[in-house]
Amino acid sequence: MKSKDYSKRNIIQWIAFGIVMFSMVLRVVLFLSGIARELEYSTINAITWTGLTIGIILLLVSYLFPKET
Repeated sequence: MKSKDYSKRNIIQWIAFGIVMFSMVLRVVLFLSGIARELEYSTINAITWTGLTIGIILLLVSYLFPKET
């Protein structure tokens, strides 16, 4: 099997996916560990929406690079 070469577009999309997943996992970990009880609910929402926003921006930026086949 031939090793798949990743283009800049694919790398940026994976980074965006990782950021979104990290923000969601961080929210779950904060709730399960009990730390979220000490934080305002708006802070937890800000973490989630910030991760989602950064991920969407990176995804849109990745489409500026040509798709390599």
